[in-house]
Amino acid sequence: MPFDLLLQMFLSFTIELIIGCVMLIKHPLRFRFKPYISIPVGLIIAFTSTFIVILGLHYLFKPEDWKEWLNIVAYTIPVAGVFFGFFFAYKISIPQLILMIAVAYTFQSMAYQCTVLAFDTGIQRVIYEKLGQDWYNKYYSIIYNIGSNAIKVIIYVACYFLIARTYVKYSKYIIKTANIIVMGVIVYLVINVVNVYISLHVATNLWWDGALRAVLAGLLIVFSIIFDTLVVGGFRIVENHQETTIIKATLNSKIRQQEMMENNINFINMKCHDLRKELRKLKEQKGNLTDEDFKMLEDSLNFYDSSVKTGNVNIDALIQDKLIYCNSLNIQFTSLVDGDAFKDISSSDVYFLLVNIIDNAIEAAEQIKEQDKRVISLTAYNKQGVLFIEETNYYAGEISFNKDGSIKTTKSDNPKYHGYGTKSIAYIVKKYSGKMEYEVKDNIFKLKIAI
Repeated sequence: MPFDLLLQMFLSFTIELIIGCVMLIKHPLRFRFKPYISIPVGLIIAFTSTFIVILGLHYLFKPEDWKEWLNIVAYTIPVAGVFFGFFFAYKISIPQLILMIAVAYTFQSMAYQCTVLAFDTGIQRVIYEKLGQDWYNKYYSIIYNIGSNAIKVIIYVACYFLIARTYVKYSKYIIKTANIIVMGVIVYLVINVVNVYISLHVATNLWWDGALRAVLAGLLIVFSIIFDTLVVGGFRIVENHQETTIIKATLNSKIRQQEMMENNINFINMKCHDLRKELRKLKEQKGNLTDEDFKMLEDSLNFYDSSVKTGNVNIDALIQDKLIYCNSLNIQFTSLVDGDAFKDISSSDVYFLLVNIIDNAIEAAEQIKEQDKRVISLTAYNKQGVLFIEETNYYAGEISFNKDGSIKTTKSDNPKYHGYGTKSIAYIVKKYSGKMEYEVKDNIFKLKIAI
């Protein structure tokens, strides 16, 4: 195969695949290193693999040696190069990257097959038959380059508005890795096997098998559309499932909050009763208070005079409410939270994230009998653009984990309605591409989150 044809074929394929991947990346971009390092090195990795294919095919194989397996292997190398290029340049998980490249591959396939339908099975024959071979040889390549590129631009713009925008919106929802790998392999094999058949059995007799070529091109376009629709639909199914989980967690959280509010009201009433009692005693004693009486009044007043100041009024209210509740249970709750660190997270997600973290800690602290171990510590801060959340508490008994990494519930009252606390935390962390880990040692539980 001529060198210039190989160069044009594989370079255009790689460029189109990269453009498709860029359309499917979430914004804002999260580069693995500095942009001026990640972007050039990523492009070098992607195009180096392409040139390896071009040079290898040009110097090692003759056109008559071109076999089915060689076509599939040849296109695998630039696809792998794009994969590793994006993995180097951009902070993205391997499953998400596989799926992104599979969808971008369908974009490239649809754009290419549309140019085939427009030119190889239509305009090409008309030009040759109506204008003659001389005019065809002189002008067809110019018409083809301009027309095919225009068609590809139109297809990519349509893919962006009809598929890519929806993909980016829902891609934060995680599909099982095994399913992603299977889908990626299916896309790659179907498109390449059909293209191999076309190049070996149809393209050689293009003008006689134009109808068959058009049918195969149309089938690949339909296949690509169905695949992309299934991917977006899969994201929405996962979203609905996870939203159902959050709704259940929210209902449980509301029930829990109602119980806490009732306890807080009772606790405040009790404190007010004690204050009235001491004030009556003060009146009866005509101002003569013992040191113990004075300390009790001072502690009560200090408690109500204290206020939480994190820089976020919603977080302030939440932590203040939890402080009151913990005091009613003789649990020492200390917090050092920077409210501004949560600026990139929606207020509802902040609430559900923190309320589940604190409620889980309170449930564990309630089981502790030793007063000096009924303590909860919560910190949240921003470091180099990353939100770090750490929570520490003692626990009684043993902590075991489910297969998905979530903590098994220790509640015996209808456990199917429990366990959503840790799942909700994990869901919100994944939603923002964060990481979460547990440390369990010497009956001390630590939760660490980075978003």
